Amino acid sequence: RAMAILADCVFFVKVKYLPIQEKSRLKACIKENGGEVNFGLNHKTTHVLVDTADVLSCHDLKAIQKYQLPVLCADFIWKSVEKKKLLQIDAFKVNISQDDTYDQRQGSGNDQDTNFFPQDFEVAKYSVLEKVKSKESKEFVIIELQCSQERCEFPFRLCANFSTSDGTKNSKQFISKTAEEIREKYETVIADLKSQDFLLQETFPPEAESLASTKLQQLLLEEAIHSSAICQEVDDFVELIWAEAIGHLDNLLLESVNNISLNDVSKAEGILLQVRTALDEGAGEETLREMMMEFYQVIHHKTDIEYKASKKLLSRKQDLCQLIRDMLNTNETNMSCPNPSSLAKYRALRCKIEAVDSRSSEFLKVEQKVLKNNYNDCPVRILQVYRVGRMTETKEFLSSVGNIQSLFHASSVRNFMGILSRGLLIPKVVVEDLGLERTDIGNLGSGIYFSDSISASIKYSSPSEMDGTRLLAVCDVALGSCLDLYEQNYALNKAPSGFDSVHGVRRTADTSSDFEDDEFVVYKTCQVKIRYVVKFCLAEDQIKQFQPAAGVELEQQNTEPESQCHLQHESYELPNANLSKPVKTGLQDRLGNPVPLEGVYIKARIIDFVAQVVMFQTYTNQNTKPIEAKYVFPLDDKAAVCGFEAFINGKHVIGEVKEKKQAHMEYQKAISQGDGAYLMDQDAPDIFVISVGNLPPSSTVVIKITYITELSFQHGCITFHLPASVAPSQQDIALNENTQEIMEMSWSSSLECQSGYLFFFSRFSLDMSIEMPSTIERIHSWTHRLKIKKTECKAVIKTVENSSLDISGFVLDICISQIYLPRMWVEKHPKKMSEACMLVFQPEFETALEEMQLSSEIIILLDCSNSMAGSALHQAKQIALRVLELLDFRHKVTVIKFGTNFTEFSSFSKNRNDLESLKKFITSATATLGNTDLWKTLRYLSLLFPSQGHRNILLISDGHIQNESVTFQIVKENVQHTRLFACGVSSTANRHMLRSLSQYGAGAFEYFDLKSKCNWETKIQSQVSRILSPGCSSVSIKWQQFDIGAPEPMQAPAQVQSLFNNERLLVYGFVPYCTQATLNAIINDQELQTVVSTTELQKTTGTVLHKLAARAFINDYEDGILHENETEHEMKKLTLKNMIVRLSLENSIISQFTSFVAVEKRDPKETYSADAPNVLEIIAQEDVDILPYMGW
Repeated sequence: RAMAILADCVFFVKVKYLPIQEKSRLKACIKENGGEVNFGLNHKTTHVLVDTADVLSCHDLKAIQKYQLPVLCADFIWKSVEKKKLLQIDAFKVNISQDDTYDQRQGSGNDQDTNFFPQDFEVAKYSVLEKVKSKESKEFVIIELQCSQERCEFPFRLCANFSTSDGTKNSKQFISKTAEEIREKYETVIADLKSQDFLLQETFPPEAESLASTKLQQLLLEEAIHSSAICQEVDDFVELIWAEAIGHLDNLLLESVNNISLNDVSKAEGILLQVRTALDEGAGEETLREMMMEFYQVIHHKTDIEYKASKKLLSRKQDLCQLIRDMLNTNETNMSCPNPSSLAKYRALRCKIEAVDSRSSEFLKVEQKVLKNNYNDCPVRILQVYRVGRMTETKEFLSSVGNIQSLFHASSVRNFMGILSRGLLIPKVVVEDLGLERTDIGNLGSGIYFSDSISASIKYSSPSEMDGTRLLAVCDVALGSCLDLYEQNYALNKAPSGFDSVHGVRRTADTSSDFEDDEFVVYKTCQVKIRYVVKFCLAEDQIKQFQPAAGVELEQQNTEPESQCHLQHESYELPNANLSKPVKTGLQDRLGNPVPLEGVYIKARIIDFVAQVVMFQTYTNQNTKPIEAKYVFPLDDKAAVCGFEAFINGKHVIGEVKEKKQAHMEYQKAISQGDGAYLMDQDAPDIFVISVGNLPPSSTVVIKITYITELSFQHGCITFHLPASVAPSQQDIALNENTQEIMEMSWSSSLECQSGYLFFFSRFSLDMSIEMPSTIERIHSWTHRLKIKKTECKAVIKTVENSSLDISGFVLDICISQIYLPRMWVEKHPKKMSEACMLVFQPEFETALEEMQLSSEIIILLDCSNSMAGSALHQAKQIALRVLELLDFRHKVTVIKFGTNFTEFSSFSKNRNDLESLKKFITSATATLGNTDLWKTLRYLSLLFPSQGHRNILLISDGHIQNESVTFQIVKENVQHTRLFACGVSSTANRHMLRSLSQYGAGAFEYFDLKSKCNWETKIQSQVSRILSPGCSSVSIKWQQFDIGAPEPMQAPAQVQSLFNNERLLVYGFVPYCTQATLNAIINDQELQTVVSTTELQKTTGTVLHKLAARAFINDYEDGILHENETEHEMKKLTLKNMIVRLSLENSIISQFTSFVAVEKRDPKETYSADAPNVLEIIAQEDVDILPYMGW
């Protein structure tokens, strides 16, 4: 049998002058050797065979041009068969006249080519490869992955442009209908070139620039990727703006800017926004002073401390916050280098800066433009012009708006580091006062202001502290339809309807106007593109020589800190929640002597997916001295303690929720006076701590704890779980906090759970009532034997006698009919006019999971920016590796490491070798990739959108993202085919950013807290399950209130996270007079609207839903999204704090601001009684039997 040397080759044969027998023999030879003969020219064709060029029609030539096909003579077949291999095509090419074909030298840069592939395309990705034959002989290949921005049959193109050592240039092109095919082809081409001794280049060689398409050349210019050095003028300019910013901060701040976190900056901006709101509402001086004091507690000042709030002060402090944010963001590139070089600082600005030759026509043109409108004839000297290119502005700039004018924006020199690194921003505080100290003009509201005159710009510039010069930016501003105004309007925050910008017209002898100068204002950053920065001075400015700080390091590869963190045998195993090492259990003192915990008794009430649990614990102090016992017990993060009582020495002590500071003071005071004291704090979401002070010797105490919790949905059932494990690291923290320091007493330790046990003793009993919205089909516990009595929708259960509790805890499964039916519960408060609502939503997905899972691509985005250095990256690797292990071998998986730029590794087969390669790619990651420019990676992925199914992105990051607005925009625009899930790592993670990204990306967010690593496995499994599940996104609730004067409904969570298979949603509200709500959502790209309702007769009476609603508001305050904008979110947290404290106090729910405290007054002459409280009598008072008329 003939060898398949022509496999994968498809030939179009047009041999007009060959005899019929020879023509048939040629076609037969092609087929016998594995090739195919195509009867038309299309995208499947790989070669064209002709006997002469003149046999080709114009249609043939256009198709050859479109598909970039080689035209060969028939000898190519005969010789290949003779040599038994596919030969190189160069020797067999048929010459086609220049008139008939196209110029192949420049890839996409010629007119003919763009007839077939749209000229409006983006370069999603590119690679540069080089082969060095000798010092004088080099070959280059530029590979571009281009994506059409227009609708067409083949929206993706791969261009490979070659340059040989003799200067010859040619190109190969491949077009595709799908992103998957073009990405695979891209990797194949690179692998093929590597096999030919080509090497990938990290930097772009200047010799290869001519091979790049026009689009890629533009991209290279904007990114300044090929900059390996900068001229002296740019070097001096970068050092000047850097030193100006640092010098200003050093003068103002009490600590180094590097000691301030971005989270602190967000909090400070939130306080300023709160002050501004209070100022607008006419708040008193004392209130404003307290707010400003809070600001100075976050951003520590050594100078410029002013407490009298004014908009001028707020604007100044907002500028300070922006400068700190800019410095921290810019510094991220150089975190491993304490004294970066000028080139490192330049690269950190992320924009192209070039000095314009003062003798050039370009310099003269800019100078004339700047000096043209000098209405007060103030002497101005132009010292230097810098050409600027910012990539994000070029991508976002709305040139389509039209009426693009070259206008000026001046500011303090210290602000230009931020202006160049992130662009001009809309001011957050508008200053209405006149005077040169203002940072914004403010006459036309909250926008970006420009002028067309140097005389106006001078007012907003100030001389540099370093060299006495001033700076202004010359910008292209897309004014579009511009409204002329003659009166000030401070309230504007967008252009009036029908207009794109406004123009405050300058007052003249003939024109009456409020404006001294022409002021042009736009209200969108995408209408601005910075073109030049001009350095100038006035006649009165004192110009001095600027000397950069001594000791500036030379450019070098500084990888030592990271390499020290990257240990050769670093372990990436996740911690096991159930540690196998057996240790003693129970309450113990520090010497290990047991303080026996004698029994646990549970009285619980379940309503649908929520429960109230009353837990009684009895234990005895057998010491001869009083002790302070500390008892730690675990609950899941959906639980909240709402009651705390103690029975001791014939006394009943009831705990009260008080603000934390007051509660701790009362506790310490009671201890110092010899009184009994009980204090309960929530140390973490799943850890509660009771401190029992002055527990008398030989006494028994009964602790009664009431908590509320939400239940989970597992295997089609509602599941209640009384947990039996806790993270040991959490317990150690609770143990080490000594709350009793005054009296010399014996100590008992907290409950040691290193074995994973909560309780392990003989006495355990549980009584529980159950109320469901539909028929109860089954009640079952695999941990305990039960007694059950029930009706259709109600039940009461209890454990059999002599039950005990072990490592499994207590688990109860309840199966009901119509579990997926949305429903509404309303509860009236028994003592006040208040109603709490709960909506239950459990979406049912019809999409076949198997089909969806296999058609979805999964991309793990690993943040390798400099801010991830240390433990954060190690945690990210742990998560990424575990996710990889959990995914099925059939899934298409890609891992991308990103920072300022990104690198990717794809696996479409996921065999064992691919899996190991992916793991190696992850473990080799180092936090040295510069800034957190997530938007570049997302943009690349958005250009290469999936052809079918959903793409799922799992982002693992600390959340300190650059260019937030662009990032959000990309996520929102691509949510129809790309979902984004986020995993937050690092104690300083920006949770608001990551939660918002997952919210807009129809995904889910999980934070991986170092304090509770035992939960990591569960959280990772949840994220993987969601990724492989259909989703329900854009969930919103509209509460129907029929009372016109009803107060605004309060809802928690305010922003609802997407839902996935086997997940349920509980939404709480304090909504008076409400019996109906409308639930809107999107499932499988279809809009869903469901009305849920109840009736007055169906309303219940109690406090369970009130307490759960209060807890939901507290949770939303601590972890939710209160506003899309982070500053507004922080301000809302400040304004809601009082409400959170009030809800905590009213509903006895402890929070981060409150604690339970109880004081037992004792007489010094009082004798301690050894008589134990009557436990059974105490427990009997808590009755949960809702079916007393039924027997067991």
